[in-house]
Amino acid sequence: MAFTTSVTTTTTPPYTLPYLTSNYCGDDSPSSTIEAKIRKNLRTFHINLSTGNYASNGPLNALDIHWNYDGVLLISRAAAIAALGQNAEVSLRGVQAVDIYNVVDGNVGATLYRLQGKQSGPFAGLPLQPEPGGYFNALGVERFVFNNEGEVRDLVTVDQVGRMQAQMKGEETEVPEAGTPAVFELPENPQTEVEYRALLRVNMAALHMNVNTGNASANANLAVEDVEVDQSGEVKRGREAFVKLAAGEDAGLGAFPDKVFHDAYVLVDGRQGAVEYVWQGVQKEKYNGTEVKEGAMVRMRGMLFLEFDKEGLVRKVVGVYDERVVADQLQGKGGYLYP
Repeated sequence: MAFTTSVTTTTTPPYTLPYLTSNYCGDDSPSSTIEAKIRKNLRTFHINLSTGNYASNGPLNALDIHWNYDGVLLISRAAAIAALGQNAEVSLRGVQAVDIYNVVDGNVGATLYRLQGKQSGPFAGLPLQPEPGGYFNALGVERFVFNNEGEVRDLVTVDQVGRMQAQMKGEETEVPEAGTPAVFELPENPQTEVEYRALLRVNMAALHMNVNTGNASANANLAVEDVEVDQSGEVKRGREAFVKLAAGEDAGLGAFPDKVFHDAYVLVDGRQGAVEYVWQGVQKEKYNGTEVKEGAMVRMRGMLFLEFDKEGLVRKVVGVYDERVVADQLQGKGGYLYP
């Protein structure tokens, strides 16, 4: 049965960007052999990490993997496993990474996960914090590109490092309890028709284009009335919150009025989707306590994970980025690697 819907967007002209449909490594079947292997491998990474078997992730990566690990650029399988081991054995020993969503679209995958545990050594420049500090419970996102063998050849990781450090220092008075995250169950996500997935792809691509063209309010038409909006752990409901999540501030407004979003990947899997984006802008107003510094350029990467109803409207969205990246750039503490 062909999929039909009354949902429309106000974007002009229609989206024909080639990268939105170039992810496939075969036919359009999510059950193809290579995609099945990708799904299995994607699911395995954080299970290995959480059970202390992080080294087993080595064979799942290509020998020449390119990894942007929270702004640190790594090349080669050996370098990737060494960096992972630094956190798993030194900084965050016993860390648990629990997948919330796994999205696979052809040879590209994306994961939203929760990181929780206790600091065990210096972490991203932060010395080991004394008791009762050190605990963390935050979100992270990753985007994977796989080769024809199902190995990861390109990976981007964005963890909420700034929030994790604030929690470790006791600046968040109530850190969610780590508990014992031994259950690795993902929500059901039955596959859907090609026409339906094409609609989701167009609607997701419209989100940031509407912002770039000063028409962010049109994004309200793409979500259900009581849409659940989770911005890095703060949950709200309603279309107003949804518009704010996608936009931050509309074009021409806020601390970065010339801010432009670029969608690197738009992925669709069943009734779920993921968008990896980068935005760039020059500071024009005070931002979170940081005064305006003439010509201060900021570039930041983040991801959105979305669930849709049967009509193709967003019913839940989770947005994740690392606020530390913005603050560091405004304070001249470093740049942001791209890609």
